[in-house]
Amino acid sequence: MLRRVEENALGRAVTFFRQRKRLTLRHVGEMMGLHVSTLSGYERGVRRPSPEILKKLADVYEIPLAYLVLDERDLQQVIPEEVAEAVLLFMRRPDIKRLVEEVKNFPQLAVE
Repeated sequence: MLRRVEENALGRAVTFFRQRKRLTLRHVGEMMGLHVSTLSGYERGVRRPSPEILKKLADVYEIPLAYLVLDERDLQQVIPEEVAEAVLLFMRRPDIKRLVEEVKNFPQLAVE
């Protein structure tokens, strides 16, 4: 049986996928017609998004809805193992996430 993700894990997932798309809360709010404080509440776990909002968030982040609503064990059963491992690692280790962001933002050298 599949378990629903706990609220703080849901908020971390929503934050992770928003940041992965390099979107601000304001941009997501404009795209979805929601106030920034509402989205921030979802990410902090003080507000609970409706199923419709979760589906819209998944659409905005271009991910399957399961990535947001399943707990870690169920997520590993639904998505490819290597994807699940990367997602879970980023969610657990903000230091690695920051390192990847720094690498992505590092100027590319022209190789000829």
